[in-house]
Amino acid sequence: MSTCNQSISVTHGVGMLVSALLGSGVFIIPAIAASVAGEWSLLAWLIMGLLILPIVFTFAALGKKHPHAGGTAYFVQLAFGDKAARIVSWLFIWVVALGAPVIIITGANFLVNALTAIGLVEGSAQQVLFVCAMLMLCLLLLFNLFGLKTAAIVQTLLSVCIVSCLVFVSINSQVTQVLHLPDTPFQLSNVALSATYILWCFLGIEAIAHLASDFKNPQRDFPLTIIIGITITLVVYSLISLSLLQMHFYGDEQRNLNSVIELVQLSLGKNGYMLVSFAGFLTCYISVSLYLVGLSRLLSSMAKQQQINTIFEKTNRYGVPYWGLSAGIIITAFMLLAYRFSGLDLEGLIAYANGLFILIYLAASMAGIKLLIGKDKKLAIIASITCLLLFVSLATHAFFAIALLLLLTFYYRLKRKKRS
Repeated sequence: MSTCNQSISVTHGVGMLVSALLGSGVFIIPAIAASVAGEWSLLAWLIMGLLILPIVFTFAALGKKHPHAGGTAYFVQLAFGDKAARIVSWLFIWVVALGAPVIIITGANFLVNALTAIGLVEGSAQQVLFVCAMLMLCLLLLFNLFGLKTAAIVQTLLSVCIVSCLVFVSINSQVTQVLHLPDTPFQLSNVALSATYILWCFLGIEAIAHLASDFKNPQRDFPLTIIIGITITLVVYSLISLSLLQMHFYGDEQRNLNSVIELVQLSLGKNGYMLVSFAGFLTCYISVSLYLVGLSRLLSSMAKQQQINTIFEKTNRYGVPYWGLSAGIIITAFMLLAYRFSGLDLEGLIAYANGLFILIYLAASMAGIKLLIGKDKKLAIIASITCLLLFVSLATHAFFAIALLLLLTFYYRLKRKKRS
């Protein structure tokens, strides 16, 4: 087990995980899924909810048996050796590089809406959005330098407030408005595409896996955190999706970004609009915070194993690997600049990141087949098959993940030949 500060309780862990799983997803993915498949997106939610369960239980079993700051990379190292672990580590680094900008852009959009509503900002929306995104990065660096326990307490309180708000407005719309879902023709391809976007909403388990050894009682607390967090997340997403379909709050990218804001404004008026705008910003902040903390833990673990420069092993007095955290901030800032000037859209970034996520989940599931026993091993087999099916469903968006995997494999093979 890695030597981390064991300071996280189940309550704090659930707060962090729920925030990470909701993240940007709750404010954009239900609307995107509805835009793709209409009322049949509810079927896609049901399918993904069932498919994700064996993956969830496999991570819970691995984290219980082998808590370590290396997360999935450590599980893979135990099962398949150093080279495979290093490849998984770099896949996670790329996941953060692609995924963190999506969450930050979504969060910055909410912050811009809130600040505009109260008259504090004016000017070009794109310029203000970019400035707010960079502001988020500065806040992420500042607060995470003070340690995981402080961040966990703040994130737990915010999670309770945000989940309560979203559940209330969803139920309120369903009770006060006539339930009328859009009449959408069934197309299997649209349901499958919708499901691939929905997968984004459940990506966060691998990030909290890096924090397994930070729990007070990892063998008991980590599995409980995973199971409770997933259950709460599924309930919230189901209610939000039904309400957005009912009210037809979805469409193009801008409408999708503001879909939940429209839903909250329907129930709570202008004050609700401002409330959910700030809540959306905070939720996205919490979500990307977990990824950056997970990345810093991973880089620290890699440094201890002399896979990268040992400078990433250094921690401050709060136990934070500050060089790893700073590296994550710099990578994310670079990708935000690339997004700003390359013309990429959020859906493209989500699809490419999903391919890497699935490969990481597949690696963890295959490690579970080798490391686990009994019913846990059977679940790991099911999880592996599930990951393969999900990866195939990505179609052309899987090519980036395949290319990166082949490149990393070739690099480490070449490196081993040079040593020999």
